[in-house]
Amino acid sequence: MNELLLTNQLVSSFSLNKPDVTTQYNLNNFDNINASSNFVNTNTNKLRLSDKQRKRTYRIGLNLFNKKPEKGICYLIERHFLDNRPSAVARFLIARKGLSKQMIGEYLGNLQKQFNMEVLRCFAEEIDLTNMQIDVALRKFQSYFRMPGEAQKIERLMEAFASQYCHCNPDIVKSFHRPDTVFLLAFATIMLNTDLHNKSIKADRKMKLEDFIKNLRGIDDGEDVDGDILTGIYGRIKDSEFIPGADHVSQVAKVEQMIVGKKPQLAELHRRLVCYCRLYEVQDPSRKEKLGLHQREVFLFNDMIMVTKIIGKKKNSVQYSYRCTFTLSGMIVYLFESQYYKFGIQLKNGNNGKAGIMLNARNEHDRTKFVEDLKEAILEMNEMEALRIEEELMKQQLMKQKHCTYNRHSKDSGVVDIELLRPSDFGNNRLSTAGDGAIRVSSSPSLPDVVECKHNSFKFLCQVNFLNIKICCLITKKTEQIFVSATINFCSS
Repeated sequence: MNELLLTNQLVSSFSLNKPDVTTQYNLNNFDNINASSNFVNTNTNKLRLSDKQRKRTYRIGLNLFNKKPEKGICYLIERHFLDNRPSAVARFLIARKGLSKQMIGEYLGNLQKQFNMEVLRCFAEEIDLTNMQIDVALRKFQSYFRMPGEAQKIERLMEAFASQYCHCNPDIVKSFHRPDTVFLLAFATIMLNTDLHNKSIKADRKMKLEDFIKNLRGIDDGEDVDGDILTGIYGRIKDSEFIPGADHVSQVAKVEQMIVGKKPQLAELHRRLVCYCRLYEVQDPSRKEKLGLHQREVFLFNDMIMVTKIIGKKKNSVQYSYRCTFTLSGMIVYLFESQYYKFGIQLKNGNNGKAGIMLNARNEHDRTKFVEDLKEAILEMNEMEALRIEEELMKQQLMKQKHCTYNRHSKDSGVVDIELLRPSDFGNNRLSTAGDGAIRVSSSPSLPDVVECKHNSFKFLCQVNFLNIKICCLITKKTEQIFVSATINFCSS
């Protein structure tokens, strides 16, 4: 049996602060490779690692934003990447790459938080709309985000746009009887764009120019808007659809269109393409094969690796066949060298120890660059997973606390007393109410029963089952602002 010497370098979430180690292994021990080394303590390495860690933390903030925008912004503010000011966040949303246009639109359209609305105002003020027709200015404005689907959010965005447009174009606004006409025109333009370019609407049912003009009669304080303005808006929208600017999601979508086969969905809000590399799959490290026989095109995303094979080339496009994917979270990477493969890479699942795939690079430069990007992506995903687990643990802890609060009056005897206003003793009915608003439920229920009562200034709905009791009580503002939702379990007799 041929002896095969492997140069092993472990690249994982635990080796960021460790230099490369070289050890010789026999092929039979390939699956049991472990790496250990001491950190070289130099100021240069400290600075480099600190810079890498900070960049990784920043990317994690972007990932969080692309999943939950408010959470991502808070994460970046807490770690001093962003100032806690609406103007700073607005400039960040406009200038920073790596943010989903759809999530930017959701963040700006959030009607529940005052801070978001302040950000929207600053966001609009950052965009110069001077000397533009309303639809041209609106096209520029919405290129920074994807318009949300809810009418209330669209309305809020159009209000911010109209305010900035009036500020940038006072002379144009003077031609209208009232400034609110700009808002109405902007909103109507968005609706027109949706109608004309919605594929689910048949051509004969799409809005005509005459319909567009008719729908906008009298919007300018009872007067009609100049027909030439409306005709111009209709023609430009019909010729060219409003499209948000390109982002990492649109880039991944283009890659997805070039790959055929039964593949997972690639275009996700949180997923971005890190790099692309041409490598060669290794079937057996001890056996020589024809050079380039198993050529693979490897796409590294921030959360997964996709291995493909070129199946067709055209003048301006390439088509790939899907081979396999590997999740980065928990992945371990080994570097190996054999007689026939000098620049080997092996991927392995660190969670279950299952071997993934062995690849070989064309030269050391390609391998080093690919592994560096891969290592950072793995570390990034491991930290994301740690944050997710931490959040889940916090949720479970809160649920336990709520459960303890709701059941603090439960007794082993099976008798449950729920007091809404003042404690009071009254009869032993299955369900009874006293004049002071107290409710008592006895421990001897029989058949399922649903009772809806109105009593003084509150109402409640009580559902009584044989093994549990579900009570939902709403106290109106006339007494106290209290909402109680509880499930009480007790032992049957």
